Amino acid sequence: MQFTLKQLAYFVAAGEAGSILRASENIHVSQPSISNAIAHLEDVFQIQLFIRHHAQGMSLTTAGSQIMQQAQRLLRDAEELRSFAGKLSDQIFGSLNVGCFTPLAPIVTPELCHGFMQSHDGVEVNVSEGDQAELLGGLKKGAIDLALTYDLQLDGDIAFSALAELKPYLLLAADHPLANEASIALESIARERFILLDLPLSDAYFMSLFDSNNLKPNIYARTRHIEVQRALVAKGYGYSLANVRPINQQALDGSGLKYVPLWGYNPGLTLGIATLANIRKTIVVDIFSQFCREQISNEKIPGMANL
Repeated sequence: MQFTLKQLAYFVAAGEAGSILRASENIHVSQPSISNAIAHLEDVFQIQLFIRHHAQGMSLTTAGSQIMQQAQRLLRDAEELRSFAGKLSDQIFGSLNVGCFTPLAPIVTPELCHGFMQSHDGVEVNVSEGDQAELLGGLKKGAIDLALTYDLQLDGDIAFSALAELKPYLLLAADHPLANEASIALESIARERFILLDLPLSDAYFMSLFDSNNLKPNIYARTRHIEVQRALVAKGYGYSLANVRPINQQALDGSGLKYVPLWGYNPGLTLGIATLANIRKTIVVDIFSQFCREQISNEKIPGMANL
């Protein structure tokens, strides 16, 4: 064969990153090795794969984009062959790229992926996080194999397997007057200052909870970071709404928090596995998905507290 799978992998990494420098950082391979692999493939295929932009990275040519799609497919098939061979010997091998919705990632993925790798030590799990648009884009570009996320604004080419429903709850400072209530109606607290977790789609969901109760929140602050949200609440700057429930009911500075269920009917967010609908799943993806179904349910979610 005139080229190797490693050379194809380097080419795909450069195509996905749009830069040899970023590809080198992403896959921990020297820039000359990636450059040499691309030059060799261009020589073998007699095709220019990239257009180089001075000081601005590079972009795939039309032919390069088509070649990359075929290379990605070939690399997946090679990974599947390795996994299949491992299955015959009762040992699964391969790598898995898991994307996770940003607020969930530091809570759910460490325990979940650690447990999976302990059970399948031949599999390397690589985790990344992003908002919904970034995760769906990663699936479509082949940068991730699956995403742990919510069923929000999923395109028709995305398959979704539901795992658990995360009900909304009130996030309060530990010394808030209502902190020890069994449940609280949103109308009972709506006039107080509200800290909004201002992530794409998440913000619209939280605002819809007020709309469905004919309420308008008194928004005091907005943040894209869950730990800033928790810290502001713990210090008494206001209350917040959340679905993710870290086991540790403290802000990073040690200030206490309380989780109080919302009274009445308030729709939750459905956590599940998103994959491309029109792609054949590898054995590793199938096994990891089954592991997620065993570990995540309405009764238990890795890294999360029960209300």
